[in-house]
Parts: sequence; C-alpha cells; structure tokens
Amino acid sequence: MPTWPTITTGVAVTVAVASLLVLLWQRPKRDAEVIFAVVSGSMALSLMAPWMDGAPTWMRWAVAIGGSATCNGFWLVSRALFRGEGGVRRVHVLVAAGVALLIAAYRGATLGGQGTASPWAFGLGSLLTLASSTLLVLTFLEALRDGGASLPRAERRLRLAFMLVFAACVLTTTLMGALAATWPWLAEVRAGVIPLCAVAMILFTHGALWRRRHVPWPVTGAPPALRAPAGPPGAEEIRLLRALQHQLDVVQVYREPELKVIGLAHRLGTAEHKLSRLITQALGEKNFNQMINRHRIAYACGRLEDAGDDATILDISGDAGFASLGPFNRAFKIATGCTPTAYRAAHRARAGLEFS
Repeated sequence: MPTWPTITTGVAVTVAVASLLVLLWQRPKRDAEVIFAVVSGSMALSLMAPWMDGAPTWMRWAVAIGGSATCNGFWLVSRALFRGEGGVRRVHVLVAAGVALLIAAYRGATLGGQGTASPWAFGLGSLLTLASSTLLVLTFLEALRDGGASLPRAERRLRLAFMLVFAACVLTTTLMGALAATWPWLAEVRAGVIPLCAVAMILFTHGALWRRRHVPWPVTGAPPALRAPAGPPGAEEIRLLRALQHQLDVVQVYREPELKVIGLAHRLGTAEHKLSRLITQALGEKNFNQMINRHRIAYACGRLEDAGDDATILDISGDAGFASLGPFNRAFKIATGCTPTAYRAAHRARAGLEFS
C-alpha cells in the first residue's frame, strides 16, 4: 500500500508536469514563464529521485542532471517576476548554471555511495549547502526590492504573499530536517511535506504569473526625485533645470526620433557635458537615453490606456519618438513587463469591468 510520502510525491510530480505543459503551450512567453517552465520540469525530476533505486545508471544520471534547476532556477524566476523583462541577464544565468553543475556533481558523486559519503561528496555537499542557502535568501529578498509605499497596494500584497509562502515552505522543510536527527519519525513526515511545499510554490507562482500577464506593471512618466545637490544650486543650474523641464513637459522633445544629447544641449544653450551632468546628478537618471525613453514609454502608455484612441501600435510608437517598432516593443516590455498589445487589452478590459 502506498505510503503518505509516496502519494504526496506522486501528486507533486503530476502538478509539476502539468505546470510544464501549460507553460509550453502558452503564447507568447515572457522571461519568467520560460524560466519557470524549466524549473517545473526540473522539479518533477528532482521529486522522482527517491523512486530511482534499482533503475539503470543512465536513468539515475538523467534524473540527477535534469533535477538540478530547482532553487537556483527559482531565484531566476523571482528576479523576472519582480524586476520584469530584462531582470535576468547573462551573468545571472551563468550563476544559476554553475549551481546546477554543482547539484549534478554532488548527486553524481553520491549515486553509488550506498549511504556512505566520500570526502569528495562531503566537500561538494558543504559547498552546495552554502550556495543553495545564498540563493534562497536572494530569492526572498527579491520581493523586498522597491517594496516601498510607492508601489500599488495589489503589488505590495502580491510581494507579501510571496514572502510568506516562500518563507513558510523553506523554514518548514529546513527545521524538520534539522529536528529529524532528534526525532527520527520526522524524516518520513518531511518526505511527505516537501512535495506539498513544491505544489504550493508551483500554484502560487502560476497565480503570480497570471497577474503579471493580465495586470501590467505600473508605469510613471515622472523622472526620479531630484537628488539633493552637494551645495546650493547656482542660477545657471536652476535655469537649465527649468528649461529642460519645459522641453520635456511642454515641447515634448522626446517625441523626436533623432534627438541626441548634443542637440538638446544646443537648444538649452549649454555644453553637452553640463547637460549630461545635470541629467545624472540633479535628475538622478542613469543617462540621457534612459530619461528620454522613460518619457516616451509614459506617453505611449497614456495613448494605450485611452479607450478612444484607435491608433495602431506602430503609429503610437512613432508618435512617442521611437524610430522603429522593435526598439519600442523591447523598451516597453522592460518598463512594464508586458507587450504594448497586452497593456492596451488589459486596460480596456479593466475599463469594461468598471463600467459594466
């Protein structure tokens, strides 16, 4: 008769495989959904590892390698979930891949151990524990990023729920593992709780991804708050700030596709390096292009939110100042976490619900 851990593991494997199939079927895919598809498949294989006793060596190796994108992969999911498109870069993928190799090496070193651990496996295990613990902490901290009162209430609730579910799963399994040395019966209980925690995280993440797809990220066209200058601003700096604000808010100079920092500096009657310093030090922008793109995206969002505006995405991107549709789509996804088409559809659906 199947034991309780076997039943919960079977349920968790089924849920993980179903998660993978749903994510593979979905179109279009965003970064978080692609990464979570990998994590779902890896989680299914990792949960199947206890069933591999007596299986051929190649199958056990396949499970060991395929199940090595769990905590490291979920760290990437949390970055994509709370940072949007562009939140996962090559360096983050390389770090996660390095931990995956470490997991696969450790599992490979213990495949034929018959319950004994060699010094090599012991060293790998210690290093793996350190790396995994670090990534678990980083995953939790992702939800705290930009978590101030400026975020919408629904976004704050999502992040709080993520922290509670994630912390509950990690702490429960960790504490039960530590206490199993004192109370051996906890080992079997933990073996059944781990799959339940996996199911909880899979279902919660799908809910969070659904929200990201249907409720666009909040976008503000206002630049960051002015940084406190090192000393009292001079008359020239005040003049430049006012002139720049006029160009952005009234003239809407950002809507010119060929706008360059040197051209704007000439309009303001100042040197290029002085304008660049004003943008980075006084306005807190990373650079000129970031400032201009911020205003362009905010303008486009306003057009897309207008239910009476039937202009095409291409026309709106051109009116906002983008020279072509490709750069507009990429910049828009990084800023909002969704495509312009999805952003327009979500806002119109929300408006329809409000007036129904």
